[in-house]
Amino acid sequence: MNSPSNFDPRTVRRLVSVHYYGRSGSLFLQSLLDGHPDVLMFPADYLGGFRIFWDQFGELAAADLVSAFLGNYRILFDADCTDEVIGVGQALGVDYDFAAMGAGRDERLEIDPQVFTTALIRALEFEVDDLSSQRVSRKFFFQSLHVAYAEALGRDFQSRDPIIVFQAHNLDVRVIDRLFEDFYPHYRFLHTVREPIQTLASWYRHMFEGGDFADLELVENALGRGLDHAKPILSHYYLCLKGGDGDGDGDGGDSDIVDWDARNSAAARLEDLHLAPRATLERLCEWLNIPWHETLLHSTFGGRTWHWTTGGRTLSGFQRHTISDRHNTIVGPLDRLRLRFLFADKYAAWGYDLPGAFHWPVLRLLAFVLWLVPFRMETLLWTRLPGGRPLPRPGAKLRAYAKLRRVIVRDWWRDRRQGIPLLRII
Repeated sequence: MNSPSNFDPRTVRRLVSVHYYGRSGSLFLQSLLDGHPDVLMFPADYLGGFRIFWDQFGELAAADLVSAFLGNYRILFDADCTDEVIGVGQALGVDYDFAAMGAGRDERLEIDPQVFTTALIRALEFEVDDLSSQRVSRKFFFQSLHVAYAEALGRDFQSRDPIIVFQAHNLDVRVIDRLFEDFYPHYRFLHTVREPIQTLASWYRHMFEGGDFADLELVENALGRGLDHAKPILSHYYLCLKGGDGDGDGDGGDSDIVDWDARNSAAARLEDLHLAPRATLERLCEWLNIPWHETLLHSTFGGRTWHWTTGGRTLSGFQRHTISDRHNTIVGPLDRLRLRFLFADKYAAWGYDLPGAFHWPVLRLLAFVLWLVPFRMETLLWTRLPGGRPLPRPGAKLRAYAKLRRVIVRDWWRDRRQGIPLLRII
């Protein structure tokens, strides 16, 4: 056993980043990994903007770099802090209910800043003699942060080969590209997925009700994510986005990294996590090469029971409410029919039931004729925009209507033509 105070951060060589598919429980899955003796992590996506932080402060000497980190991540020490968390957002502790943790919701996810600072400096001294003048590498600082945070939580290391769990959250390759450079080939991508229509509608409702991206392109964004985020992240980038025009003309020399990406990417179904948690998590342990531990059956951050609020309800742990909501106010019967044709390959790849006719290529193509009828998601935006914003004019509605169909049909056909493998289920 190693104690944090004598643990060399440079021996932390493995990293897995966690990514969502719509609203599919990526934070919930991360919370199940919290406390595992082989796992090091920061809560939620607190470090989601680490790339931006490093671009701004990475040239500083180690002591100044520590000060910059403390100044930009006050959320670690005060769950009610409303400061902007660099590259992520404001008031994250409140948004994630981290000020109401524990069985009685009377605990807070906070660490002592002095303990953390002392631990971080001690970790950096494995490589730096003079913190006031010497710089550290990006990878070593990232490793040291995780060792120091674990010590501030009062944890002991039970593994000679711990793994960092990094909540990347979204599938923007810029969130993980530097970490991929630093930790390759000991890097893996862990996704969460959910029944495609449920996760699409849940994401749409979340954005619509929250006012985020709630403009006429919201439907296009929702459907586009349903297509794009179903693939391994690097495969989508190299084969679909490289060059910036989304035409799929990726460099043929990228095939090796795409093949590696497919082998090192996997997904867990949210339904399986809630309905068959032990079996699902045992498979995940095997994939991550970590032993089974009973902490996996508890949803926590920092060792404290986590509750989250959704749809006006406060939930915790394994339950059926999240996976049973069909979002009928967002997706009507005709919408559901059309979307089943659109996402038929996802249903098949991930083991969701769907009648065989939805997989017939000719019918899938002909189903786009039904897209002449607007989706309920579109008509909602045409009649009500959040925040009291003025309703869109007819011309704007028509342009958004046409663009949605042009973009989604193009991307759907591109995916069929290229045959990019979808995420595989653990």
